[in-house]
Amino acid sequence: MNRAAAVNKKDALFVLNNLLEMHPMRKDAYYGSLRTLGLIIIDDRRFFHLPIDADAELRTLPAADFERCAALLCMLLREDHWFENAFDERLVEGWPQRIVKRMIALLEEQKNTEQ
Repeated sequence: MNRAAAVNKKDALFVLNNLLEMHPMRKDAYYGSLRTLGLIIIDDRRFFHLPIDADAELRTLPAADFERCAALLCMLLREDHWFENAFDERLVEGWPQRIVKRMIALLEEQKNTEQ
């Protein structure tokens, strides 16, 4: 299933922009936004080689499509489960914010091509 096609672009832009504007440094806000948009990725084997090298996967962000961006965010949330405070460190590095900005850019690009 292509999650990008299933997401209402207007709603997704609202949720993601709100995340960056209001709660850019809160882990629970990232999880809540993904859940709200139906973008919690359970089967990460579709996106990543196991064992997952998070740093290597993050380097793929510039070419990532919308669904892979959601998978990258889920990967960072899972990383925090295994390594306490890992998400907080990624927040300081700016990775979750960069992923969300990429998601917003992709949605805006799709919206502009559909008009």
